[in-house]
Amino acid sequence: MSDVRFDTVPVLDPASPQMRAWQDAVRLGFGAADAPDEALPHWVSDIVADGLRLDAAFSTATLPGVAPELDRPVATFGSATLDVNTGARHEPTLFIFDVTVRTTHRRRGILKRLMIDALTRAKQEGLTLAALTASEATIYGRFGFGVATRRRGVTLATRPAPAWRREAPPRIALVSPADGLAIRDAVFARFHATTRGSHQRPHGYTTMLSGAWDYDKDAPVSGLRVAVHTDEAGVPDGVVSYIMDESDESLRVWDLVAADDAAELALWQFLGSIDLVQKVTWRHLRPDSPLEWALADPRTVTTTAVGDFTWLRVLDTPGALTARGWETDGSVAFSVVDPLGFAAGTWRLTVSGGVADVAPLDAATVSVDVTALASLYFGLVDARTLAASGLIDGPSADVDALARLFRTSVPPYNLAGF
Repeated sequence: MSDVRFDTVPVLDPASPQMRAWQDAVRLGFGAADAPDEALPHWVSDIVADGLRLDAAFSTATLPGVAPELDRPVATFGSATLDVNTGARHEPTLFIFDVTVRTTHRRRGILKRLMIDALTRAKQEGLTLAALTASEATIYGRFGFGVATRRRGVTLATRPAPAWRREAPPRIALVSPADGLAIRDAVFARFHATTRGSHQRPHGYTTMLSGAWDYDKDAPVSGLRVAVHTDEAGVPDGVVSYIMDESDESLRVWDLVAADDAAELALWQFLGSIDLVQKVTWRHLRPDSPLEWALADPRTVTTTAVGDFTWLRVLDTPGALTARGWETDGSVAFSVVDPLGFAAGTWRLTVSGGVADVAPLDAATVSVDVTALASLYFGLVDARTLAASGLIDGPSADVDALARLFRTSVPPYNLAGF
């Protein structure tokens, strides 16, 4: 990589030419046009609020007769420290954003260099976890990331109007997107505090859900509606943002946050009763949602997609395990296999009263791939399933003990993409 240099772009407000070049490189990587001038202040506000670090790779090679692009990255890598709900607390975590490598510079080890540098810094800073969302599922396993939460897309048919087993009390009010922000923040805080696997939301959600800017369309959000549900005491406990499309009489949910089941179902009943709408679509129904069971005809809801959402990477095995919430007491010894070395080692995990103790050992009969540890961490998948897939190896009795310890009563759920 003698023709590539690595550097960090300083974050300034207003955006510098170097920042704009970094953002344009991200857009190139995701197949979008360069950012218009109007988008930059919103982007800068978001990355400043999140404390985003902008790393990049630049080509030093030139073509005859072509001006060199010394300040236009051929690869980008954004990162910030936000938090995730481990089932016990909010754990500071390295969030990774906007990873791109220009097609002309693939297979040169550029992404590996940027990734390992970022993970090394994070571990040196005492972070136990890293997280990202992936545009392609085959990229990040080689860096130790495993699927940690999933998302489910659904469509609710609303003509004829859905019949519900129990009608929710009419406690819904419409507010402007701007007025709904503080309410949403309060409801999301309640959701985030009680939901294993929830990730802190980057500031871009505020920009989008306020109606200030739609990064997909590079324009202010048009037609955004916000409805708020309140509990019996008049305290907001659910918020939904949506846009109607007259062309096909559909309604697309942009965001739905609820503090409990009752608020979630009340919002769905509201959405299902809006006039001139044939269907309601959303991409993030929670795995244990009561929606289908609350309908007289459960076939009113159809699943349109199921896929991975957030990916997790353990950087410090003892630190991550002691930060986790546990529902079952017990003890098991296992080794973590991590080719990059961050999480590698052998330990005995003992849980008593929901608190984990992690003691180093010389050897263990169970080995766990670091990607499998990521998928176990929030309770997404059973250890026996991972053993059947080849990601965990060991005697069945020990694998069963591992499965019992990591099992959770409620599947993980996340509403933050990044």
